[in-house]
Amino acid sequence: MRYVFGRFVVSTRRRELRADDVVQPLIPRYFDLLVFLVAHRGDAVPRQAIFDGVWTDVIVSDSALSQAIRTLRRVLDDDSREPRYIRTVSRHGYQFVFADVREEPDEGRGAEAIAPSMRDENAPPEGPSPVPLSASLERLRRPGASEAEREEQRDLAERLHAHGGDLLAALAAMPSPAGHARALLRDARWDVTAPVAIPVAGLDDAWQLARLRLARAGALVASRWASGAIGAGLAARTSALLKRPR
Repeated sequence: MRYVFGRFVVSTRRRELRADDVVQPLIPRYFDLLVFLVAHRGDAVPRQAIFDGVWTDVIVSDSALSQAIRTLRRVLDDDSREPRYIRTVSRHGYQFVFADVREEPDEGRGAEAIAPSMRDENAPPEGPSPVPLSASLERLRRPGASEAEREEQRDLAERLHAHGGDLLAALAAMPSPAGHARALLRDARWDVTAPVAIPVAGLDDAWQLARLRLARAGALVASRWASGAIGAGLAARTSALLKRPR
């Protein structure tokens, strides 16, 4: 099928996402994730259901799924705080929330045959309104109090790298304490295509960065341990069944 929503067209036949007839590059797994969410639109899809439906051949962590969602949001010009397309359902999973999705047979026609008719030339541009850098950085000053808030901060930190030198200037003018903001921005540079070199200004920055990375490493270890425990339990049960007298 082909899915049309807003200024986007998702072609499952061509395996491509187009925005205003321009192909948006996505790695295959992220494309599959987008199709999965759109196909289950309106449902709050649990993380495990996403893993089972998209990552069927490999065990991945929650952080890998979070990174995939952040990438999709950037491509869709979405905002985790005011989502138009993908909403985070705290302690559960994700939901594709855009209401007006057209679903039709994917016969291979180009997106140009559909996308212009979906757009109102007098309508305001889609996507979140630009937010001043100072206000955005203020959201990063202190660690998020919940999983959803921490995910929003990570998403924002990755987006801010697109501001280049303006980001460094706004960061330098930021009042103290700014250690968590700098640490989050520095750590996020690994997940963006054009990162800004964020300096570590002192011991507080270094401590915040170390704490952030330890937390991410701990979450990854916990995820892998849980997956291993489940696998070991299944193996033990299978072995017991095979040894049971017939």
